[in-house]
Amino acid sequence: MSGKTDNVVALVSTLAATALAKKAVDTTWKVGSKGKTPPTDPADPEVQLREAILFAVLSGAAVSVVRLFIARRLAQKERREARVQGSVKAA
Repeated sequence: MSGKTDNVVALVSTLAATALAKKAVDTTWKVGSKGKTPPTDPADPEVQLREAILFAVLSGAAVSVVRLFIARRLAQKERREARVQGSVKAA
């Protein structure tokens, strides 16, 4: 694949995985808080500080882990393609 195509694939997969991670965090929040909706605006004074911090940590960690897995997968694919191209040039 070309560099631009790789960038588009990386962007789209990151956005999709981030959306899925957000859904998972929201669902986990609802289950863990016995049906309470996750805070949509942690800066809202009506949201308890403890809840805002916990939600920020959970959602940030989930998105970071997902992005890490995507980056590792794409890097693994690039290394594999580089090895294949190197073996084709050597032959």
